[in-house]
Formats: sequence, structure tokens, C-alpha cells
Amino acid sequence: MRRLLFLIVMVLVCGCKKNEIQPIEAHVVNAGNSKPAETGNETVTNSWPVTFSALPKRVAFGTNGDYTQNANYIKESDYQYQYLADDIFTGGWASWNSPNGEFAKKFLEQTGKMGKIPVFTYYNIVPAKKRYQDPAFANLSDSEVMNKYFDDWKLLLQICKSYGKTVIIHYEPDLFGYMQFYKNDPIKSRIKVSQSNHPDAKLFSNDLKGLAQVIVSMRDKYAPNVLLGWHASQWAAGFGLIINKPDPEQMAAQTASYYQSLQAPFDLIFSEFSDSDSGYDQVINNNFNTEWSVIQFSANGGMNDFDRFQRFLKKLSRQTGQKIILWQIPIGNTMTKTCNNQSGHYKDNKAEYFLQPVLSNGNMDNIRAYAQSGVIAFLFGNGLNTCTSYLDSKQDGVTAPGEAIDDDGGYLRKAVKAYYQRGPVPVY
Repeated sequence: MRRLLFLIVMVLVCGCKKNEIQPIEAHVVNAGNSKPAETGNETVTNSWPVTFSALPKRVAFGTNGDYTQNANYIKESDYQYQYLADDIFTGGWASWNSPNGEFAKKFLEQTGKMGKIPVFTYYNIVPAKKRYQDPAFANLSDSEVMNKYFDDWKLLLQICKSYGKTVIIHYEPDLFGYMQFYKNDPIKSRIKVSQSNHPDAKLFSNDLKGLAQVIVSMRDKYAPNVLLGWHASQWAAGFGLIINKPDPEQMAAQTASYYQSLQAPFDLIFSEFSDSDSGYDQVINNNFNTEWSVIQFSANGGMNDFDRFQRFLKKLSRQTGQKIILWQIPIGNTMTKTCNNQSGHYKDNKAEYFLQPVLSNGNMDNIRAYAQSGVIAFLFGNGLNTCTSYLDSKQDGVTAPGEAIDDDGGYLRKAVKAYYQRGPVPVY
């Protein structure tokens, strides 16, 4: 939920009748064959749409980082993601390089040259007009903002179309989650969609349903090579999945039903564990309840926190029929001395939960369990510039003896390499 702080850092650094909308025709990437596959004691659906052919058939890893850092990307990883987020009126992503849109074009070109799948996280409603309000109720109800926003969305789609290969766009993290949390009915939200007077939006209703549908409609029109992902916030149904410990299947079912009520066929689901390293929250926010438990205990329904999230994801994937990409996963670890809970070197246990068994003895059970729940990719990234990076971002000389200069001591780089070398888990 902490997107505003990231944005501040980004600014410093760098035919239907209106209100009678019918479901949009499903994007071609939803078409595909499925067959059951036996995995242990359960049968899972092996559904891999034929037009997802450009994506790896293995559970894949990826990281964040713009194209100027490409020499230091993790070579073995399959995905690379980049935020596009700023005030679209004054200094939006389209103006980061000249000519207009060049930053996105260069990211696509460089990522493609390295054989990686490019992923954009598109987050531009909140910062518009420098309001930085999350949820972005003021901007969503501002016709000038929404008209400019649809132009901005169109530009990105046109750039992606010119690229010519598969691009994934992660659309507006937490937007749907906030709308579900506060409104719980997409038609109760007030959004200037047709009232924006944008030509591509004139037939769509002025609510979240209309917004979701015009976003998909424009993708279909301008960039059919784009796979579009919506964001499933684990707190959207009213309770924190890990903190409050509600029934994970019930939470997932409510979130999936809310998405399905939009009648807007996105292709993928994005979700996340947390938006910062647990060590950061402990040191900076004095919050000691953010590290995820790896021990099963009765108060947690006999699960550990990773089991709880897995059950949430599995229900979400089964109900929607969509695959899942886990995004902005904290990079800190407790295994290297370089992660000392100082700025840029905070600890966390998400990376090591999945990758330490791989490093220790080649065990991929934790990765496989998530794969059987619909997960196809793990994307690691520091949501705040003071959180831990897999790069030497801080350049502060903090490196423990025998460890790499990366801010995490080189842990993620070494572990991802080991995963690919030992034979990755297939998608289910």
C-alpha cells in the first residue's frame, strides 16, 4: 500500500451504449488448451494459453532496474520490470527522455536484446496533478486528468505495439484493491470515463467497470501484443491476510468475484508479499510484526504465513483461470552479513524462503508449491530506494568479507543462478 513514497523518489530521480456496457470480447491470449496434470495428492489444471508462447514454460525469476543498469542485471533471469510513474502533466514518464516516450522505447529495446521479457508497472493516476492521493478519488473524478490519462495510456500502448514482441503491463497497483476496500461494488465508484470526453472512452460507464473495460478495449485496439495484468491486493476484502489471519480462500474468492464483476478480460494477475523489507519496517517504522513466519502454528490455522498466502493465490488463480506473477518481492535476507538492517541493507526472509533450499541442497518444494497454485514468475525489486537492492545501488562500501558488493551481499544473484543451473520448475 506504500506507493506514495516510491513516487516521491521517482520524481526526485528520474459499440455499446453509454452506461449499458456489455462484456468486451476476450483478448486472444485467453484462448488455450488445458489438461489435468497429477502432482502429488491433487490434480491441477495445466492451462497455458497458446498465445503466451513467448513466456517461459518454467517458473521464472526477474528483477527491477531501468535500461541504464542493464550491464548489472541478473543474466539468468527471464523478466525485467520498470515502473512508469510520475505526474503526467509535469514530468511524466513520457518526458523522461527525448523525444517523447523514448525512455519506454529504450527499455524495451535493451531488455529485448538481452532476451528478457519486459514488464512495465503502470502507475499514473495517483501522481497526476501532483496530488499524490492514494486512493486517487480526486484524480479519478477529474475529467481533465482522465482525458490526459487515456492519452498517456494510448501512447504507451503504441510504443509497445511498435516494439512488436510480447510486453507485459502491470496496471495500476492497488487501484482495484482500494475500490473494493472502500466501495465493494464497482458501479458505486465515481470515475470520469466517458465524461473525460476522450474518443476511446465515450461508450463506457463512469465507474470502475467502465475504466477497466476501456483499458482493455484500448489494449485490444492499439497493442494486442500486450499481456495485461490486474493487481490483486491481499487486503482488498477488508482484512490484512497475514496480520488479521482471515480465511485465505474466502478473501481470495471475494477479490476474484470483484474482479470478475468488472467484465474486463485482463490476462494475468499480479500480487505481492509486502512493499518493503521487514527490517526496514522494524528499524524505520518500529513495526516488528512484518516478518513472515515460516513456522506453522495453531493461531494461524495450522499454517505458516507463506502457506496462507499460497492458499490465497491458489483460490484466486482457480476462480479466475489466470496465472499469477508475484511482484516487488523484498530482496533483503538474513543469510549475509552485508544485510545488517542499515539503510539499503535491510533484512527480510522472502527471498531465502524460496531460494535457500535451492542453494543448500537443490530443494525446490517451496517454489513448486507456489507453481501449483498458479504462480509463473517471481519478480524481485525494492519498492523504496532505501530498501535492499540486488545491485550496488547505495555505493556505500558496506560489504561483509567474502561477500559481493551488491547491497544484499550478492545473495539474490547467486541464488537465482543456482535455481536455473539446477533445472527450474515447470509451469503448471
